[in-house]
Formats: sequence, structure tokens, C-alpha cells
Amino acid sequence: ESGLVAVTCFHSTNLRFLNIYGGGERYSHAIRMIEAILDDVPEIQSINMCYDVACVFESALHKYKPEWKETIRARTGRFHLYGHEDSYHILYNLLRTQGYGLMIGEEPEHLWFIILHLIQSGRVSSGPRRTQKIDSCGMYQYCRIMDNTR
Repeated sequence: ESGLVAVTCFHSTNLRFLNIYGGGERYSHAIRMIEAILDDVPEIQSINMCYDVACVFESALHKYKPEWKETIRARTGRFHLYGHEDSYHILYNLLRTQGYGLMIGEEPEHLWFIILHLIQSGRVSSGPRRTQKIDSCGMYQYCRIMDNTR
């Protein structure tokens, strides 16, 4: 295991984690995560997602999964926009795209802050133990949310 990819909702709650083996982050990881979510909730009509390199990801997504062209839109979070040229700001800005509202697009960064304490202990843990820690952290967040909805 060389890393961890997370999918969060608008409220920074983790929906799914994926262990990465080998090299760094790839588009196939994001595609696999979307597949898993659509498998779990097949009645989803559309997905508005944020991704650091939305322009490249969206073209890769249309190439490998053309049936998702009308279902999935990718845009870039506010802070990641600053590293791109002006035309990118117009096409992939969350504030200029209907359906994103006032979303910031950096929700996974908030999740990483919440589970920061797992990083050091996770480095020396075995794979199954690391997975157990991440699962228990996710369960804690879930229980916290359910308590707040009552």
C-alpha cells in the first residue's frame, strides 16, 4: 500500500476510501470510486464532482466511460484553480457552474485534517490494521452524523 484516495460528500464526510498500490494517483482510481458509488446507489441520476485536474479527468472519463458523459460533471475546487490559465477559470469554476452552489471543492482536505492522527500510526501498521483504523474512524464520523440528525 502506498496511499489512500477518499471520496467525500459536500459536508466533508467520507463516502469511500480506496487503497493505492504502487505508483501515485491515477484517473482509474477516481473512475473506480465512481463505479462503486453507482453500484451502491444505482438510482443516482447525476454526479457533480470536484477534482484537482478536472479538465484532464473529464476528457479521460469521456474516453473510457462515454456512457457517463451526461451523468458526471467534474469541476475544480476554488484553491486549485489558481494554478491554471484564465480559460480554465471560466470553464471549470464552481461558482460559474449550475448545481455546485457555494461549494468550496476542498472537502477531502478537511477529511485529511480529521484523520491526521492516523498518519503516523498508519506508517508502522500492517495493511489490515491500517484498514481497521480507517474503518473505525469512518464509523465514528457516521455515528456522529447520525447523532446530529436526531
